[in-house]
Amino acid sequence: MPTTAPVDDPVRSRGAPPVLTPEAFARAFQAQRPVFATLAAAVLGRRSDAEDVLQDACAVALGKLDTFEVGTNFAAWMGQIVRFVALNALRRRQGRESLSPERIDESWLAAPVAEEPADARTLGELSRDQEHFDDEVVAALARLSPMARACLLLRAVQDLDYSDLSKLLGIPEGTAMSHVHRARNALRVALLSRGSRGGRP
Repeated sequence: MPTTAPVDDPVRSRGAPPVLTPEAFARAFQAQRPVFATLAAAVLGRRSDAEDVLQDACAVALGKLDTFEVGTNFAAWMGQIVRFVALNALRRRQGRESLSPERIDESWLAAPVAEEPADARTLGELSRDQEHFDDEVVAALARLSPMARACLLLRAVQDLDYSDLSKLLGIPEGTAMSHVHRARNALRVALLSRGSRGGRP
């Protein structure tokens, strides 16, 4: 799904820059909701809390409409807010201190998640076809860093190209490609490991 479509219906005041209206925000958000939902689920490691994250992210965004520069990339702006809200939700789940936007440092996204991988019944909601994943693959997804998982799922599920991944996640295209490559290798190893054990009865 393209993430570079301009946002329409700005409101202009004489001598002032255009402002994104709540109605235009709602249209732009709904048009790319699947992308934001995948991003939230990827950061969290499960889809069960993604809807709450999206609702909280919308509340944050509606309070910051004046910070969006009409004509720029809406997905990149909203994606940053979704990431921030999802990261804080994940930190709360892990018993870590939530961060303000000014303090947040996303470098930890490059590290694997410290918590124990969930089983397929928990992480199985990352996609509609997740029930077809076995526990080894789901566990491999859980062991990826949130950023690597986001890159992989946005590429595989939402079919975003690397340019769009770069804008949405605020990382260089080469970094997005590297995350996808390493994540695919991790899943491949999980599948090969399963095969070497002869599968399950």
